[in-house]
This record gives sequence, structure tokens and C-alpha cells, in this order.
Amino acid sequence: MSKKASSYLKGATILAVAGILSRLLGLFYKVPVYNLVGSYGNGIYSNVTNVYNLLLMVSTVGLPVAISKMISENIAVKDYLAAHNVFKVSFWTLLIMGGLSTAFLFLGADWLITVANWPGESFPAIMAIAMAPLVIAVCSSFRGFFQGFQIMNPTAISQIIEQIIRVGLGVFLCWYFVSSGMGVGMGVGGAVFGATAGGLFAMLFLWFLYWAFTAANKKTLKQTSRPVPLTSKQIFKRLVIIAIPVTLTSAIVSLFSMIDSLIYIPRLALAGVDAHTATTMIGDFANADTLINIPLVISGTLAVAMIPAISESFALRDKRAMGHKIDVAIRLVIMVALPCCIGLSVLSQGIFDILFQGSPYGPEILKYYAYATIFMMLSNTFQSILQAIDRFRVPLINLAIAIVIRFVTGWICLAVPAFNIYGIVISSMITFVYLTISNYICVKRFTGFQMDAKQTLFKPLVSAIVMGLATWGVYAVVSMFVGNFIAVVTAVVVAVAVYFFLMILIGGITEEEMAILPAQKIIEPVYRKIRGILYR
Repeated sequence: MSKKASSYLKGATILAVAGILSRLLGLFYKVPVYNLVGSYGNGIYSNVTNVYNLLLMVSTVGLPVAISKMISENIAVKDYLAAHNVFKVSFWTLLIMGGLSTAFLFLGADWLITVANWPGESFPAIMAIAMAPLVIAVCSSFRGFFQGFQIMNPTAISQIIEQIIRVGLGVFLCWYFVSSGMGVGMGVGGAVFGATAGGLFAMLFLWFLYWAFTAANKKTLKQTSRPVPLTSKQIFKRLVIIAIPVTLTSAIVSLFSMIDSLIYIPRLALAGVDAHTATTMIGDFANADTLINIPLVISGTLAVAMIPAISESFALRDKRAMGHKIDVAIRLVIMVALPCCIGLSVLSQGIFDILFQGSPYGPEILKYYAYATIFMMLSNTFQSILQAIDRFRVPLINLAIAIVIRFVTGWICLAVPAFNIYGIVISSMITFVYLTISNYICVKRFTGFQMDAKQTLFKPLVSAIVMGLATWGVYAVVSMFVGNFIAVVTAVVVAVAVYFFLMILIGGITEEEMAILPAQKIIEPVYRKIRGILYR
């Protein structure tokens, strides 16, 4: 593997590990919050954070992608002055956009509650999270800067800091308000305020690293290879050209959840479900969504690392390096996604009994919703590839069609009594299957990429199916003799061992992929030992 490819993949692995740790911390945060406010309170939490996430997509996602892409492009041609100026222009742009999102939440809380038919207890939560878009916007500018230089540690560490503060403070405030008798609404407000505080600490950390980096590289950041340096106007124009389609793309993805939040109460009413029960259902769906978001970190972090890395190869017209990065990224995503979705489905009841005990709808939702994971991860990866090669409009067009599919299928399925809340699961599956197929066809068309179905898809699929059967059998037997927690842990350990062994046995994992996996120094000797036994 080339040094550049190795660097890109190592960067992706660093972000993936940090992302998974961050999501696990977020899961540990949601468990006590759920136990304090219940499924109903979790429904309020989900409604508010869906709006917050949409605003965050609009105000922060497109520009950081544009920052990292433009910085990596300028570094490739040794124009470090332009790379630094990209950050300066985008910083002020993100500050303004984040400020507008914050103002909307502060001033539009009552209007939002009325329009969406949400419970009045949602108001404290909206106020508590209102400052977060502004703070996270600033964080995003710093993260885009470092990612453009393909330095992934600042993003990784800041994400963990953000989650630690969010968990610690959010859970404490939720407990304090609920135990003081202030009600579920104030408890949820305390919980979501942790996101604002976590973002603030992460912002200060990133600012310090940026100050140290620019001070240490002052001379380098003034160097340019262009006879005439790029102006702020030229940089801003390029930023907008890249950021608008990426922002719209991300906003449409967030609209999926936003649509659910706006229509689930009136549509479920037609299925005979009252508002309180509907909010409880959406709360349990949100918990299932939290669990499947853990493996989704892999595709998300690969996307963050992939865009500047592939953009560099694209700018240098190095098709071979670009194709190799695409191939390895897709193999890694499928290798992780298949066992995750099958494992989450098989162990859905056991996982919910540990984390969200007493959840009336969550286990069954997760049992079926888990299979959407593979399509979510692949569609996200293909979308990022298209953005990296300047095909920004293509995923946007595919998503525009997808939002119509999501709205129509969700609108119909939620109102069917036999489906009720599972209408969202059906709608999600249909939508992401469409996105995976359409984005893959476009990647194949514009890059000439050919997927090796046997190596990339068939071998992980066979290994994951056998793993799923083993996991189900072990959990069923062990749970007859010991508690649920030990049964789930035992089943997970067996699942990892069986999948890893089978992938080695049938050649589904290569030495190249082993070299970039987390805990490589621990895993690789085991890999070599097993291979040595199998292939003597």
C-alpha cells in the first residue's frame, strides 16, 4: 500500500475509533436519561434533537466538507497561503450561519411546538439546545481545517471531549430537575443542555490546537505556488459552489427524521394511536436509531477522511490511487456493516433489556430496523465518493427523489393499523435501498469502479449469516442458565470470534485491511497465527 493511501486509511481508522467511542459515550448518556424520563420523555428529546440536527446540517455540514476539500486541493499544489485563507473565509461564514440557526431556535420555539403538535414540555429542551448550533459551527470550521491537512487527531479528541461533557453534565442536570419535581420537560432540557456545554469545551480545545499549529507553521502558511494569490472573493465563491450542494444533501438526509417528527402524531392517529402513545413509540424508535447509529460512525468517518484524500488524487489526476481508496473504503464498510446489522437484529431483545428496560416497542423495532444499516452506510459512502470527485449535484438529485419516496411511503405506512410505528422502518428501508442503488450506479459511471462481488460482498455475507446463527444459538442457550447481561456479552464475544475466524478461513479479510484496523498490534498476530494454522 502506498504511503498516501496508508495515511488516508489510518486517518479514517482514527476517526472511526473516536466516532465509535463518542457514540458509545452517547449511548451511556441516553440510558440514564431514558431511565429518568421514560419513552415519553425520550420522544420529546427525539423531536427537539431532530430539529437541532436539521439546523446543524444546514449551518455546519457543507462548509466543513468544502474547507477540507479546498485545503487538501491547495496543499496538493503547494499553495499553503490559499489553504489558510480558505479557513479564514469559512470561519466567519460558519459563524454567521450558526448564529442564524441559534436565533431561529430562540425566537421560534413556540411556533415550532404549535405547528408540529408537540407537547408543551418541549419548550425547555428547545431553549437549552438553542446555543449549540453557533458553538458547533465554530468547531466545524476548525475540524475542517485540520481534516484538510489530513490531521485527524484534533477532530477525534474534540469529539470525545464533547461527549464526555455532554454525558456528565447532561445526565446530572436531567437527574437534578426530575428529582426536584420540575417535570419531564425540564429533565429533557437539562439533558440536551449537555450538548451545548460539550460543544463549548470542544471549541476551546480546537481553538488552542489551531493557535499552536499556525504559530508553529507561520512561514509555511505564507507560501504560495501561484503567481497571483487567490482572493477572498474567489475562495468564497468556490466554497459556496461546493458547500451548497453538500449542505442541501445533508439537510435532505436530516429531513428524513424531521418529516417523521412532524407527521407521526396525526398519521398514527388514523391508525388508532393516541398522541401520548405515539410519542412513546417515537421515543422507542429513537432508541433503536441510537443503536444503529453506532456502526454508522464507520461510514461517516470514512466519508470525512475520504473526501480530502480522494480529492487530492482527483486533483492530481491519479486514477489508480483514487480507485484504490474507493475500493478499500467500500470493502471496509461492508465488512463492518453486515455483521453489525445481523448482530443487532438477533440480539435486539437482549440489548434493549440491558439498556432500555421496559421499552414496549424498541426490541421489535430494532429487530427489523437493523437491516437498514447496511444500506445507510453504503449510500453514505457512495455519496461521499461523488462529492470528492466534484459530482455534487448527482447525490443531491438522488436525495431529492429519496425525500419524495420517504414522505410518501411514511405518510401511507404510518396510517396503516397493522404497521403503525413500523411504517417508519418500512419507509426507511425502501428509501435507503433506492439511495444505495442509485448512488452506486453513479459512482460506477463516473469513476469506472468495478466492485468485486465475491471478495467485497459474498464472503462477508456468508460469514455474517453463519455468525448470526451462532450468535442466536449461543444467546438462546446461555440465557437459560444465567442472566441476560452475561448471555448478551457471551453471544457478542462468540459473534466476533466466529466472524473473524470465518473471514480468515475464506480469505475475506486481507493483510492490507488488517494493517489499518484498530488495535492492529493485538489483532494482527492473532490473524497471522490463525492463517498459519489454516494454511500450513
